[in-house]
Amino acid sequence: MSNILPFTRLRSTNDARSHVNACAHRHIRLAKHAGIVSCADCGSALTPFSALSMLAEQYGLALSQIEHLKNRLALANARILELSETLDAIDSLKRAPKQPSTNT
Repeated sequence: MSNILPFTRLRSTNDARSHVNACAHRHIRLAKHAGIVSCADCGSALTPFSALSMLAEQYGLALSQIEHLKNRLALANARILELSETLDAIDSLKRAPKQPSTNT
């Protein structure tokens, strides 16, 4: 019996969404020398294509979020400029010398 080696069971999957209520495989572990891609959370072996597909999807979402934040920043900067100009106009009206009224 000393010749028996215990192996952990790995579930192989092609797609992270193919198992209902299963791990989403968001933490990928790479074994560079063995060329194995696996999930760091559940230990499932993943196909390199499914791992690359998930990473590409996450990258696309990140780029989309960056664009959204850039647009919000541009709108915020425009609004700050608009409010600054309004405050400058109000300030200049307050500082302007008052014209004496001419009642004849």
